[in-house]
Amino acid sequence: MSSNSPSVAARHAAVYAVAPGYSAEDCRAALAGAPWPGPGRLRLWAEPVPAPSDSPAALRRRTRELHGRHGGEGVRLTLLEYADGVRDLVAVTGPGDDGADRLDRAALAALGPARPLAGSGSPSDPGCRAVPVPGLGAGGAMATAWDLTAALLLIAARTRAQDEPVLDVAVHTTDGVRRVSLRVAALDEDQPVSAYRAWVREQAEQTSAQDGGGGPRLALDVDLRPRAVPAVRRLPALHARHPVTVRVTASDADGTPQVHCWTLPGTPADQLPTDFEQQLAVVAHQLLCGDQNLPLADVALHEPAERARILDLGRTPRAADSGPRRIDQLVRDRAERTPDAVALRDPQGEHTWTYGELVDRSDRFAAALRGLGVRPGDRVGVCLDRSAQLVSVLLAVMTAGAAYVPLDPTYPADRLAYTADDAGLSLVVVEDGGKDDGNAFADHATVTLPRLRELAAGQGAWEEPGTVGPDDPAYIIYTSGSTGRPKGVVVPHRNVGRLLDATADDFRLGPQDVWTWFHSAAFDFSVWEIWGALGTGGRLVVVPYWTCRSPEDFRALLLDERVTVLNQTPSAFSRLLPLERAAPTPLALRLVVFGGEPLDARALLPWFDTHPESACRMVNMFGITETTVHVTAQTVTRADALASSQSVGRALPGWSVRVLDTRGRLVQPGCVGEIAVGGDGLALEYLGRPELTAERFVPDPDGEGRLYLSGDKGRQLPDGRLEHLGRLDSQVKLRGHRIELDEIRSVLLTHPSVRAAAVVLTRPTDANGEDATLDAYAVLDGADAREVRRHAARLLPEYMVPATVTPLAELPLTVNGKVDVAALPAPRAAGGELPCVADESAQGTLAAVLAAWHTAFGEQVAAGDDFFELGGNSLRALRVVHLLRDAGLRVDVRDVYRLRTPSALAEAASTAPADAARTA
Repeated sequence: MSSNSPSVAARHAAVYAVAPGYSAEDCRAALAGAPWPGPGRLRLWAEPVPAPSDSPAALRRRTRELHGRHGGEGVRLTLLEYADGVRDLVAVTGPGDDGADRLDRAALAALGPARPLAGSGSPSDPGCRAVPVPGLGAGGAMATAWDLTAALLLIAARTRAQDEPVLDVAVHTTDGVRRVSLRVAALDEDQPVSAYRAWVREQAEQTSAQDGGGGPRLALDVDLRPRAVPAVRRLPALHARHPVTVRVTASDADGTPQVHCWTLPGTPADQLPTDFEQQLAVVAHQLLCGDQNLPLADVALHEPAERARILDLGRTPRAADSGPRRIDQLVRDRAERTPDAVALRDPQGEHTWTYGELVDRSDRFAAALRGLGVRPGDRVGVCLDRSAQLVSVLLAVMTAGAAYVPLDPTYPADRLAYTADDAGLSLVVVEDGGKDDGNAFADHATVTLPRLRELAAGQGAWEEPGTVGPDDPAYIIYTSGSTGRPKGVVVPHRNVGRLLDATADDFRLGPQDVWTWFHSAAFDFSVWEIWGALGTGGRLVVVPYWTCRSPEDFRALLLDERVTVLNQTPSAFSRLLPLERAAPTPLALRLVVFGGEPLDARALLPWFDTHPESACRMVNMFGITETTVHVTAQTVTRADALASSQSVGRALPGWSVRVLDTRGRLVQPGCVGEIAVGGDGLALEYLGRPELTAERFVPDPDGEGRLYLSGDKGRQLPDGRLEHLGRLDSQVKLRGHRIELDEIRSVLLTHPSVRAAAVVLTRPTDANGEDATLDAYAVLDGADAREVRRHAARLLPEYMVPATVTPLAELPLTVNGKVDVAALPAPRAAGGELPCVADESAQGTLAAVLAAWHTAFGEQVAAGDDFFELGGNSLRALRVVHLLRDAGLRVDVRDVYRLRTPSALAEAASTAPADAARTA
């Protein structure tokens, strides 16, 4: 598709080849006798071009003349005389009184009788080739024109249906011009082709050209009348209201329709797909010459070769293949090669284990698990705090032939109990003396970590069971579900090995690297952190829970441990940026991988101000639990940040991506649709959900196994890179967590006094999600909003508990009966109907704490208010800590979580030394 267009709207232009031997004076004499319907008399300017007619310089000169400004109402004629004796006549009309095409190409055709004009000449501009529509004759111009209209309307409906575009059509015949405007909103793709063609003709007869309303406007100009003298190149009248203009004219040889397409400068890439001329020809031929009983939905937009080209854009061939392996075998292989290399560092537990020691401990744990009845194929829950011990237990479960199910001990007991029941756990490994998990796992066999260590101490050499292979489940991670309950994603061993193969060479991962384990084991980013480090021979540093919540302490850990590979959600990384600007000592990072949520590349500009791109590579990766953590990778540069790039890059080697429409059909690059993922990373299933598995994991129509329908909205660029544009459903990403808003809503509705509810994600200031909150709205019948929030907190993990619950008399609805999100009021705190009142008598430390809480929550608070009942979360706790430190009070995030009220926090802060170092 050409990106060139005249700078003056609504005028026509053409280039004619001049017959050999005719000079400028000969041309003037011939044109003087030509009939001219336009105003004024014809004048001709002759300009020499000191280059051959087929040279780039000649092409640039022709293009400049063809697209040059011409503000008059007549015609500008310019004779270009090239160094090789070839001459071109360029004719450009003016825009007319009101920008309409008063001087159309019929006026230019009047130049035809002039003898100097020939039928062929200099090459036309690249990108403006005419694409023929085979099988269509020049006869019956009106019928052919409406069928071409039907083809363009169908393409617009497939590629721009969500915007309801308007198609403005002009059909030229010997009787005049017929103009109509058609909208795609009424198009029914379930009707047969014959009925659709008749419908378009009927609509064309009953409608006329209309102004205003509708979505983006596209122009179609059909003129199949024979031409007196063929032009080497023609431009139609382009209008500013039509970012895309399609022109169909008869060919010079046999009258076969030929398609041209123009876009105005600045037109969005997704207005129409690339190579649109060819696509229109393909669709028009099917409509006119194909099976007339075929459902319109089955009309293909691409020829087989074009479809194969688009699919290849989204594929990256597998570069390295170490063969299918189990995760525990990856670690064991490293231990056999370098048993004395450090594998794991746990600063909090003061553990430093070599690969040999890690495998030995895990083998003993595996033997103990077998003694407790764990068998190959079982599912074992692991509900432990983040530590080196947790890594060894996860490895032991896989060594014993079972699949591990990570359970975050900070989750509510009800959620833990549901997950344990749904997964059918044969055993749960729990901490000793910590959170009361006994109630959560009352119906399941449990073993405490100290007891497991006792049993492991007496075990001998491990014997490989030999019954579990790379295609068997390695782990099951539960993700948010729209029904109100999470769903388990079953991932096989081989996927993780394939992921390491796909990234090791590009990222140069190896024994020289130091990784951090920052994320919960119940979050799939941890799979990449733990097994990415240990599977490539690196050193893994455990980041303690409270260190994760203190940017200062986390940066100190990165510095002390000389971390080289850091994996972060954009929200978490944004908390480090202010510290980097003032830090006297640079970090040792060479690779930062972003994942878990969309990245706003502009947020990295402060990083690039102080860190050379050559020293540390920033990589944005898109991925999903169901596709084994990562799918694509894009190195982000300063140029990408300045351009606000939304690209997440090309598919990893062995993975594939494509974009599909609402009916699962492949769309052209540049068009928006649902991202589908294929290749090495696909999970096995949703545990115990065969219907959901069949719905989301579908057969690949191109015979390459299965595709996962992600529910993510995206667009593939012509170079194969993918742009991630959010979600198609109610799912959101918040600080790395994938959340179904409908799950939160379902939990709210389980409260007996909640009659209706809605949940929204609010992003007040920061596009990266740093300030984003989940806000709930509820229609209540005799309940307190704060009690509703407490109810949600008993059933949902912290990151899913709404920050606010706003009571409403009724939910605002759209005309379609859906919640009108735009009409929802500003959110209020859970107890917003009974606003808290600040203690005006508070003095000293308490006054400072109350002021900090007021700033963090955006409302007045009282000394006895509970942090969590006000809607507190880790982000607000961090803000309170920073505000109090600015005021000279030394507290940390753990104090806010533990003490919970301003009065208790003020008492603790007033007794702490002002410069005391806090342990996190």
